[in-house]
Amino acid sequence: MPKSTLQKLFFHGRLLIAQREGIRRLYDLPERVLPAKVFKLSEPTLAESERWESTLKLRQRRLAALKRAELAAIEDLVQPVQIDDGPLLYCLRSDVALFDKIHKRNSGSENHHPRLIAPLDPLIYDRKVTEHVRGFNYTWEVYTPAVKRVRGYYALPVLSQDELIGHIDPKADRKQGKLAVISRQVKRGHSTVAAVKQLATLLELRT
Repeated sequence: MPKSTLQKLFFHGRLLIAQREGIRRLYDLPERVLPAKVFKLSEPTLAESERWESTLKLRQRRLAALKRAELAAIEDLVQPVQIDDGPLLYCLRSDVALFDKIHKRNSGSENHHPRLIAPLDPLIYDRKVTEHVRGFNYTWEVYTPAVKRVRGYYALPVLSQDELIGHIDPKADRKQGKLAVISRQVKRGHSTVAAVKQLATLLELRT
């Protein structure tokens, strides 16, 4: 069956992803993937669906702008956050303690080595919020024509404590068993050697 047909059936809930083999998806019928009790549940109302989707958005992004309908659906669950003169943002009230904990940890004297962040990490998922709150402009350029790329094909943002300090464009050479750094733009005073080595270890490559 063509991939486009499988994806359409998945989109409409006629098929589900049963497992993965590398980047390959293996589909199966819903009744062979989900527990039987799921099919006995009543269909959610529109209001229940909107509440679930709005809550999921904040669980994924932690901090985000909400549309009027989204806010109305979960107003009892959220905490408004105003940063300087930027747009009004929201987080889940249950996350407030988490933000306080992160702030206290990053304000301490403990030395934190920079780390690489995935292109779709919740921390930077909303690019507009990331640029406003952190002053960090980032575009994942995998789908950008090579001649128009500014950062690199798979440039990864670099996080040091709570500050985004630049990006590194790594490339895995499986034949040679090496991880190369194609380009690196990081603020002075920050070493990314440990972060690159950590990625190489994860990919079972040498630097």
